Amino acid sequence: MSPINRFSSRRQRLDKSFLSQRLRNALAYDRIAGYFRSSLLEVAGEELESVQGAIRVVCNSDLSPADVATARAAKLAMRREWTASQPERLVDPPGDLPARERYRRLYTFLASGKLQVRVLPNEAFGLIHGKAGVITLADGSKTAFLGSANETREAWRMNYEIVWEDTSPEGVAWVQEEFDALWHHPMAAPLSEVIVQDIERISQRRVLFTVPAWQDLTPKDEPPDPAPAVIEAPVYRRANGLWAHQKYFIKLAYDAHHGPRGKARFILADQVGLGKTLQLAMTAMLIALTGDKPILIIAPKTLLWQWQGEMRDMLNMPSAVWDGKRWVDELGIAYPNNGVEAIRKCPRRVGIVSSG
Repeated sequence: MSPINRFSSRRQRLDKSFLSQRLRNALAYDRIAGYFRSSLLEVAGEELESVQGAIRVVCNSDLSPADVATARAAKLAMRREWTASQPERLVDPPGDLPARERYRRLYTFLASGKLQVRVLPNEAFGLIHGKAGVITLADGSKTAFLGSANETREAWRMNYEIVWEDTSPEGVAWVQEEFDALWHHPMAAPLSEVIVQDIERISQRRVLFTVPAWQDLTPKDEPPDPAPAVIEAPVYRRANGLWAHQKYFIKLAYDAHHGPRGKARFILADQVGLGKTLQLAMTAMLIALTGDKPILIIAPKTLLWQWQGEMRDMLNMPSAVWDGKRWVDELGIAYPNNGVEAIRKCPRRVGIVSSG
């Protein structure tokens, strides 16, 4: 009997005719994949869960060699790449409805250590375009495969793909050697724990369309939890988040505002470049979200638009600037001056005015 089996999605569904059958109750699975997506769990979730040993996947990344020079650099670089892909869009209405369950299952896989993922910068061998795998079957025998399919739902169920299976010992050994070379390469970096935690967060994420709906989730006489608003802010999703001293001040001011006195008075005297505007802006945002009163920001005239720009770009926070004649919101829309009372009718919860 020939050790070669050929599969084409033109002739049969690859997920049913090959992938699911081979993975069911398998002992281990090593996979070289250009891309790995949680959508695979829709195709072979039960079969993957039935694998008794480790599932190891090595795949592409846009990381540079400098990104993986240290564990900290790799962690930050992977976090930037992950958040830039905006994975939460998959579970946002009207997003992909099965995605939330896929993320939950993916988190369970990753947190348990059963699924291990390493990413390899393109500089190591170029783009990982070859796709292959070794499956240790339930009876202890091994099979290897080569083909065009990435580890995604689209590849195994929707695209035109071809797969060649080789059950010969020399074929299995050849593919295993290729996998081991990538898996153990010095540049191969384990998937960051930050990403694993964010996958869990996204699996539990709910979209609320009004501030009162969010406040209603909080027990009476307790301020709403500010963490969701912080972690969804662009400064956290697109950049490296907040420095320790920024977190300290924001928490200090927020807790004081919601403390027994109900107010916070501080002088923030950090040096230039340490993010004072961001600290104060995020504090203002959290107080605005968790309270029912407007926020007034008084700044030098030359910094009014900088304040509005940072609140928009770093926090996605609406605000309006009083330009001396009228209010102008974050979209550049000017509101007509209706007399002496106009300055008191700010169209946003946060108003920014000149100190003179």
